[in-house]
Amino acid sequence: MSQIQSISASTAEWAKQRQIALVFNSETGSTNDDAKKKAFQESTDLVLYLASHQNAGRGRGQNTWLDTGNGESLLSTWSFKVQSSPQPIAAPRIGLSVFDAAASNWPSLKWSIKAPNDIFLDGRKTGGLLVESVSSGGQFRILIGLGFNVLNHPRRFNDADHLGKTLAGGPGEGEWFQFLDDLASGFKQAVHEALQSTLSDAACLSLVRALNANPHKPFTVTKMSPQGDIHHAGGKQSWMDL
Repeated sequence: MSQIQSISASTAEWAKQRQIALVFNSETGSTNDDAKKKAFQESTDLVLYLASHQNAGRGRGQNTWLDTGNGESLLSTWSFKVQSSPQPIAAPRIGLSVFDAAASNWPSLKWSIKAPNDIFLDGRKTGGLLVESVSSGGQFRILIGLGFNVLNHPRRFNDADHLGKTLAGGPGEGEWFQFLDDLASGFKQAVHEALQSTLSDAACLSLVRALNANPHKPFTVTKMSPQGDIHHAGGKQSWMDL
C-alpha cells in the first residue's frame, strides 16, 4: 500500500469520487473565510473548501493555524446547509465526531480532546477546529474548519505533532479515504444534532472519556452535562467559556 504524497490532492480526489462539491486552491488566506464569502452562493447542502497552504489560517479567538505549506496537512472547511441556527452544543458535538473518526480508523493510537477545539495524539496537538455559523434571512450554514497534521507539522510548536510520525509513515490512500468517509458521516450527524438544545447521553459519556484521555488535562472530568457544561471536582465550566 503506497503512502500518500499530498494530503490536499488526495482529499480533493476523494471529494470528486464521492461527488462532493469542492473548492480547491493551492494557496489561500483561510478556507473558513473563503466559505463565508460564498456561503449563500452555494446550491448544495455540503461544500468542501480545501487548500494546500493557508497564509492566514485562523483558529479560535486570536489564534492562528500554521502549516508547512506544501499539502502535508488537511486544511479544510466543511460548509453545511442547515435549517436553523446551531446551538451552543455544536462545538463539543462536532469535536467528538473528529475524535470518533480518528479513533475508529487508528484505534491503537492514543487520541484525546482538549476543550474547546483541539484534537490530541499522544498528548500533542494534531488537529484543531474552528466552528462558525452564518445566516442571511432564513438561510443558515455551519462552517466546520478543520486543520489536521498528517504528513508533517510546523516545528515551531513544541506541543504539536502529526499522524505520520506516530504511524511511522503517512496513511495509505484507502486508509485515508476511509477516515474521510467516517469524518463526513460523523460531521453530517453532528450538524443535525447541533441544532438541538442538548447533547445526547451517548455524546456526553463519549466526551468525558475523550477529555479524560488527554494526559495534559487541567482536571478530571466527572460529568458532561447535556447543556455542554464540563463538571469536575472544583465545579463546572461551560464549553463556550473555555
